[in-house]
Amino acid sequence: MKLTIKKKMCAAMSVVAALSLCACNTETAETTFDKTMPWHDSVELAPTGSYERLDYSVAIYDTTKGVADDKRIVIAEGEMSFELKESVSYTSLAMNFAVTYNDAAPEADRGKTDRIQSEVEFESNSLAAKRSEKTVTLADREGKTNLSYKITADYFDAHKATYIATAQDGAKEKTFSLPKNTCRDNEMMFYLARAQALSTSASNNFKMVNLFDTFNTGSLAEYRMAVNCDESKHKIEIGDWVKDYGVEAVTDEKTGETSYPVSCFYTTISINAENHGPPYVVHYAENPFKSGGKEHKKIPLRISYDQYSGSSVSRHTEYNLTSCSFDKAAE
Repeated sequence: MKLTIKKKMCAAMSVVAALSLCACNTETAETTFDKTMPWHDSVELAPTGSYERLDYSVAIYDTTKGVADDKRIVIAEGEMSFELKESVSYTSLAMNFAVTYNDAAPEADRGKTDRIQSEVEFESNSLAAKRSEKTVTLADREGKTNLSYKITADYFDAHKATYIATAQDGAKEKTFSLPKNTCRDNEMMFYLARAQALSTSASNNFKMVNLFDTFNTGSLAEYRMAVNCDESKHKIEIGDWVKDYGVEAVTDEKTGETSYPVSCFYTTISINAENHGPPYVVHYAENPFKSGGKEHKKIPLRISYDQYSGSSVSRHTEYNLTSCSFDKAAE
């Protein structure tokens, strides 16, 4: 992460400023996305599109005393959700995130709640971003400038992005011209990686624009992202609710206890450069989740990343899937 940016951020901004890392100059050819998107119910349902909602629990840990479960300390908890609505031409992806810091957090953060909301609309087949909007609402912290902001972007018509510091009186709106060629927005990152061909030892890449970094550096931050899968098979447990989505039970012969481990691809997402900084780790389900005759592939089960102080991990943030739905609730 660029230190000049990082030093300006309060503790909450470490969650907000996702992947503000070094750019790269690789000429590696971009890999292709799945012909049928993993969140698409089936080819037959193409005229009406698909729906998907994923809900996560969020935990931020202080790991200065160690990264082991019995040494790390929870300093904040919250929730995050992704809601995807697909149509024939365009798909929208909305994200809502909120986290509240507890009494184990640094004094300036205790009792504070930070929120992020975003929505990006993109072409259903090419995944080219059409527009996006992101609002970061941070709680006031004594002695620190509130860095809350809103970014909007129009990739198809005006080819322009705007930035406003929403918590600072008299802050001037910044604008930046966007290229007229195909762009993919940072808010799509986990879904862009999901639409790659994932398998053990797989290595893929795609380009995306990070608008937060664009406004902080004053130049277009278009990064080529690397998606790499571990060679080994991985299984994680996220609750027995997954049995309703086709995950089979496993019974321990010695204890008689039943669990529902989910096979997954252990995937890292980072900027494709030598000094890319700590990656995001995403566990994508190896097998489809099935419900009501629908099946969605490569569901992101767990998302995590580490922050470092020097060579040691100082914080660990983790998102664990708690529920999902492929049917939109009646309004």
